[in-house]
Amino acid sequence: MALFAVLTVLQTRFLTHDATRNVRQSDLYQKVRYWVGTEKSLERRYRLQPSAATEAQHAKAASNVMMVLQAAHDNSIHAEQVRLVALMELHEQYMTAVRSSLFPAVRTRDQQHVSNIDRVIVLPVFAQLEQRVDAEARAHRQQSSAQLARLNRLLDTLALLAPGVFLVGLGILMFLWRVLLNKQRVLDDAHEATLTRLRAESITDALTRLGNHRAFQEGLGAALRLGALDGTPLTLARLDLDEFKVINDRGGHLHGDQVLSSVGHLLGMAFQGRAYRVGGDEFALLLPVTHEHAARAIDDLRGQLAEANLPTISAGLSTTTPGTSTTIAPDDLQQQADQALREAKRRGRNRQVGFQQIAGRASVLGLEQVDALRELLHSGHMNVAFQPIWQLPAPGQPATVPVAFEALARPAAESGFRDTQDLFDVAARVNRSAALDHLCIRTALAHLRGLPDSSLLFMNVSPQTLDQEISLAPMLLNEVRAVGLSPQRVVIEITERSTGNMSAVLQQASGLRSAGFQIALDDVGAGNAGLEMLRCLTVDFVKIDRSVVAAAPDDVTANAVLSAIMAYARTTGVTVIVEGLETTRALQHAWTLGARFAQGYLLGRPTPGFEVTPSDGLVMVTGHATPDSAAPQHSPHP
Repeated sequence: MALFAVLTVLQTRFLTHDATRNVRQSDLYQKVRYWVGTEKSLERRYRLQPSAATEAQHAKAASNVMMVLQAAHDNSIHAEQVRLVALMELHEQYMTAVRSSLFPAVRTRDQQHVSNIDRVIVLPVFAQLEQRVDAEARAHRQQSSAQLARLNRLLDTLALLAPGVFLVGLGILMFLWRVLLNKQRVLDDAHEATLTRLRAESITDALTRLGNHRAFQEGLGAALRLGALDGTPLTLARLDLDEFKVINDRGGHLHGDQVLSSVGHLLGMAFQGRAYRVGGDEFALLLPVTHEHAARAIDDLRGQLAEANLPTISAGLSTTTPGTSTTIAPDDLQQQADQALREAKRRGRNRQVGFQQIAGRASVLGLEQVDALRELLHSGHMNVAFQPIWQLPAPGQPATVPVAFEALARPAAESGFRDTQDLFDVAARVNRSAALDHLCIRTALAHLRGLPDSSLLFMNVSPQTLDQEISLAPMLLNEVRAVGLSPQRVVIEITERSTGNMSAVLQQASGLRSAGFQIALDDVGAGNAGLEMLRCLTVDFVKIDRSVVAAAPDDVTANAVLSAIMAYARTTGVTVIVEGLETTRALQHAWTLGARFAQGYLLGRPTPGFEVTPSDGLVMVTGHATPDSAAPQHSPHP
């Protein structure tokens, strides 16, 4: 009886050890499959939108693959170690192909070359790597099942032999049988728990315990399919913590992580199973309700954040309808929510905007638009037009030459963009605004032949170009001097909406003024940041937004804004330019308030050159005396 018991225990321990090792090895190969898939996903993202961050993430995924393969090597027997070494070498071939061939080809923007490298070099190696990893994972799953089956057969055999062998020790037999059965159950439970844990870890954000980006993508697809079946609406809400960069800068990244964790906990409690962390400080909600119900839920969330002394949020919402739930793609729904979120941040943050509110002036960004932008930046094909800025003549004195011209970029008809705004919107959404600004500046400077010696040149820069660490002044100074133009004759227009990073705007403006450029604040009166910008920023010109100029003759508020800006100009000596003039009535009203410099279709449309003649609109003020309250402003000539 003792010998039988010893042999049984030894055999059981051997089978249990083998099964445990195979389960562990199977888990490791599952992790390898996950990270290999992540590598391929990041490789595709880099091809679509190359960036240093994506390349670093790809390298991190490769490091994880090698780390897990090494763990599998340490857990394996000699024969399998040889296969694992070959697998590591195959992975190294894949990484060499990607880093040395594919990624450099992507940066050249030669799509045909990239496709050839992927098809001939990268894809065969990756396919072989993926096939071998799958084969190893499948083999170890089968081995785990075989070991468990052998253990089951052993237990069945013991159950049959035990009555004849252990007639006296029936109680001991039952005890041993129970022990072995429990061991099998524990092993099965451990295997199942490991698979469940790996699955949960792969779709859970470690910091907030919310679903991660992968879980969000799976949940979005499932929610759209469910909505298509039963006709229920789905509202996707994209949330972004306001000024989170400031929180990190002031309190450190540990404090930032604590804030994210607290926000994640609140979201998890309020929207159980429907909240996800999809980026650094970006969250998403999948709510099977109408837009109105979702908006109320977001408002309740904002109140809870305020009570918990947590940062405010901006939210963009996009809701499917019975007619679109079966046709809209997940990517399109996400882009709609992203556009609504950007609009919420543009309007001043701490608010929510539905895509339906901006649908008439929004467009979904497609891959062809990104490719068109890249081709435009690569080819440098951009047109430019110049719109005159006139000094309104004193009564009885004719205008002769415009005091300035504003350079206005125009995409070529074959570029694929409807208009300039469409082009700059796409550039902003893929973080290429600075590159597009530089192209527009170079194009404008290349077409300066014929610019009158007495006229200034106004050029615009986008908020994204100002919000960068690299100083704009040296580049711009080199470009201006290369065409023989003095920086004193160049006026850089900064829009009132450039308030995302005020310190960066002030630093860039200071550098430009030090280099000799003049500064104009554009679109003043269009938003709420004009006074703040005027208080912090030293400017030479203030351009009043066309919406204020057009509404001033009939609207008391607009007239008050226009009068206030004119009063500011008289006090500070800044030159005010009213722009967007299209009617003589608006021009006459601006004249009576003291405006002496103007721009708009009434006075001259943008043209490719500088051959302009004074418009009839300039003479309409001839018969009117200069108001006593309007002190003459200084000329914008340097």
